[in-house]
Amino acid sequence: MIIPTLNEEEVVGECLKSLKDQNFDGRYEVIVVDGNSSDRTREIAEIYADKVISQRSRGIGGARRDGVEASRGDLFVFTDADTIYDENWLSIISENLRRYDVSTGPVLFYDENFRSDLLQYWRKIYLLFHSFNFYWLIGSNMAIREEAYRRINGHRDISILEDFDMSVKTFKEREIRSKYDKNQRVYTSARRLDNLFSYFLIYVRGYYYYLTKHYDHLLSYPRVDKMDLKTLTIAEIENLNSFFKLHFRISRK
Repeated sequence: MIIPTLNEEEVVGECLKSLKDQNFDGRYEVIVVDGNSSDRTREIAEIYADKVISQRSRGIGGARRDGVEASRGDLFVFTDADTIYDENWLSIISENLRRYDVSTGPVLFYDENFRSDLLQYWRKIYLLFHSFNFYWLIGSNMAIREEAYRRINGHRDISILEDFDMSVKTFKEREIRSKYDKNQRVYTSARRLDNLFSYFLIYVRGYYYYLTKHYDHLLSYPRVDKMDLKTLTIAEIENLNSFFKLHFRISRK
């Protein structure tokens, strides 16, 4: 179980308690990869987790991969610090990975509001892609066998769309068998959805840079509560200025 954290003292305790209370007979380890939190996140995590390590790689994707490298297992389960779980979650994952290489399931909200309901309706569109063997592996509810993880070179060092990137890579590797199980569900926080328009803008920006392969731009992005059209425009002007300065230096050489 691999969980990246950064200043999550308000939620990480409940997340880890939920993992410790799993109705699962097998052995498993809980690894927290902390990105240098300035609050009590690490202190709380050390009470419940088997390992708490410092993040070495860049981005949320890099933190997830750091957790893989610290793991002793051959099944990797990824989730987030603001998430809680049904007591049979690990048992369901274990059963799914007996027959499949990758498994995922619904990500619901434990603090529902009309914005989270809108996002839930939007995510139902993801189910249509299953007909084409494309499975959206949302970062808070994803499990994968080690062999499959190594085959696709694991997580990329990015902080946004790292789960979409994993989805694309497993889709392209045709021999990898994926499973969506409606019973493999988790419950996460709707706290990032207070400004749904900002949330949407961040991901539009992310998809643009993902498709154009400018992965460095996926390492950082404005906070959701600070994001609006003006902020996005200023950020893109700064990115363009950096691009032209770099291009000009290269041209002069």
